[in-house]
Amino acid sequence: MISHIVQPKLWTGSFVKICFVNFFIFVNFHALLPTFPFFVTYLGGDAVAIGIATALFSIASIVSRPFVGWLVDTKGRCAILILGLTGMTLIPMGYFVSAGISMAILLRTLHGAFHAASSNASSTWVADIIPHSRMGEGLGMYGLSMALSTAAAPALGLALMNIWGFRPLFAAAALSALIALLVGVSIKDKKYKLSTEPLHFNELFERMSIPASVTQFFFMMAYGVVEVYVAIYATANHLPSGGIYFICIAVATVLTRILLGRAVDKYGEAPMVYTGNVAIVAGILLLVLAHNIPCYVLSALLLGYSFGAIQPSLQTMAMHAVAPERRGAASSTFFVAFDFGIALGGFVAGVLVKHLGYDNMFLLIAVTGVLSLIYYYIFGRNHQSSLNPHGHRSET
Repeated sequence: MISHIVQPKLWTGSFVKICFVNFFIFVNFHALLPTFPFFVTYLGGDAVAIGIATALFSIASIVSRPFVGWLVDTKGRCAILILGLTGMTLIPMGYFVSAGISMAILLRTLHGAFHAASSNASSTWVADIIPHSRMGEGLGMYGLSMALSTAAAPALGLALMNIWGFRPLFAAAALSALIALLVGVSIKDKKYKLSTEPLHFNELFERMSIPASVTQFFFMMAYGVVEVYVAIYATANHLPSGGIYFICIAVATVLTRILLGRAVDKYGEAPMVYTGNVAIVAGILLLVLAHNIPCYVLSALLLGYSFGAIQPSLQTMAMHAVAPERRGAASSTFFVAFDFGIALGGFVAGVLVKHLGYDNMFLLIAVTGVLSLIYYYIFGRNHQSSLNPHGHRSET
């Protein structure tokens, strides 16, 4: 008689709800990402003010994540999620009454910290909810919520701003955070052990998550630069709008996560990391070396595959081998690398564009995809946190 192993259920009510929470967190984020520079201009700011507002949001998010991770581990997922989403609901309303650029930039900085709290609590909580044996599949499906918000929210934000102005835009951003808050408080909190460690620098980062995080850092340098500069590059080279490129990325990301959702749990993260980094390098080369529409679309599809394959695979690697009371620190370690890769990549790319032009900038930035692959091959594939069959898989 053949025995069948019954897989634990993934699509529980709590899992569906936390996916909705994540979707609306990133609707709030992505609706304001392309529109806030216009608001700064409306208040009388110049390009420098826009750069300061953008940088301070990212810096606040990066700096606060380690502390937020400790709070998530010691105070609980739900409490920090409520704190973060309350701030994300109130701050867009504060933009309504901004007296000037300084107030708007201050609020935007606080927004970055509250976003870090919300996203960190959500990504930690989902790891508690997902059965351990389906962690890779679960995080891939959870990540779809962010991919869908990336595809829809920027266009929604721009449409609201262009048709009705800033007040409806900010109201929609506040409403999305409020919906996330209401759904979040309805989730049945799974019992888990809270950390009792006092606040100490060594407790803010999770060493077990470093190989996955550094691999992700190099990858996000390349991916983030394409996200920031592809629209300008497309216009300069008479290619379809950046919106078309992002739609193709979103489609490829969604299909990758649906079709390969269980691959990480079955084969480990290595196939995804190797093919994903090859795909992003190939996608950037196609973007630069062949200025035509088919290559433009194929480039976007390759980038979508790369993000859809690598991000949930490395997040699983970062999270699965740590104790529940250290998942907040693991999540913050991973997303600090995620955010810092985008921030540093954008800065380096700006310098390279000024001196070498867009084509040479993209060619040089593609090297970070190679660095991601090399780092993982040397330090990641046999690390204790690896899910690979030949690695030291943990059953924490």
